[in-house]
Amino acid sequence: MSESVIDPLATTVVESYDMLRADSGRFPISDFSVIELSGEDRKGWLQGQATNNLRSLDFGASSSFCLCEPTGQIQSVCNIWSIQDRFLLTLPTNSLSAFLKRVEQMVIMEDVAVRVLEDFVLYSLQGPSASSRLSAFAQLPNLDAHETDWDGVKVALLRSNRAGQGGWDVVVPRDAAKVAKAIENEFDLIEPEAANIARLEAGIPKFGVDINSKTMPPELGQAFDAQHVSYNKGCYTGQEVLMRIHSRGHTNKTWMGLISDEPLEVGASVKHARRADAGEVTSAVFSPTLGFIGGAILRNEAAMDGDWVTVETSRGPIEAEVREMPLLRLD
Repeated sequence: MSESVIDPLATTVVESYDMLRADSGRFPISDFSVIELSGEDRKGWLQGQATNNLRSLDFGASSSFCLCEPTGQIQSVCNIWSIQDRFLLTLPTNSLSAFLKRVEQMVIMEDVAVRVLEDFVLYSLQGPSASSRLSAFAQLPNLDAHETDWDGVKVALLRSNRAGQGGWDVVVPRDAAKVAKAIENEFDLIEPEAANIARLEAGIPKFGVDINSKTMPPELGQAFDAQHVSYNKGCYTGQEVLMRIHSRGHTNKTWMGLISDEPLEVGASVKHARRADAGEVTSAVFSPTLGFIGGAILRNEAAMDGDWVTVETSRGPIEAEVREMPLLRLD
């Protein structure tokens, strides 16, 4: 690689990125929705829908899973926390309708109710100092989730990891202006561009960007698959297809990282010595730590850590190194 990479980022983005990596801030999360799942049968019903095993999702616990089509394609990617007599879930807003449709179609005799928490605001406080700074205002749970009193307001604190270094999602009633002001005064908002860099470094695929209507969980790489899918649980929608892929030992393509000396482009085709139609770039950013990076869905012939590919950009072909996700190991 060349000796130097010109930094194309605005100063405010670099400062925001540095704050997220060295301190903490409010991670932009306006494209996520919060839903509440209640009823005596909520766990058993969701167990038959989710790709992960939720049997041990007891009070204070959390997990991640996908909702899939019967043919294995992802409909939604969800994070879930157990709070007393209900579950709280966050999911991309552009997949909310699919989740609600699943509930409408598949809840028949079960005692299950779903509610979109439109009267609440979701904050995500991410970065290595998020816990210590948040603990000055509210008691943090020993586990992954609980409700606590914050200046007389009941808020939910949910352990989350949206940028690779951990943090908390905080669910606040929309009319709790004092709590909202305290959070916004204490935690500066992370620039969306800086947040996108951090999530790509951490190997977190974005729904609707890196994940489309044809994507299946194991195609998003080993780290994603291990976090979101159990291959030892009972039946759920899409299980037959995913188990067949698992028993075969591989998919036909995998979401991988790319590192280059030159800017990558979303939508650019990728070529490899063993395959001309090797894949396509799904995300592309400049990382202050790693330089020009991207995510790409690659055919397995090209999806090998440390291998090299050619990316056909509008400026001409450039070379990029293939890396397994996450690109930046922060633990």
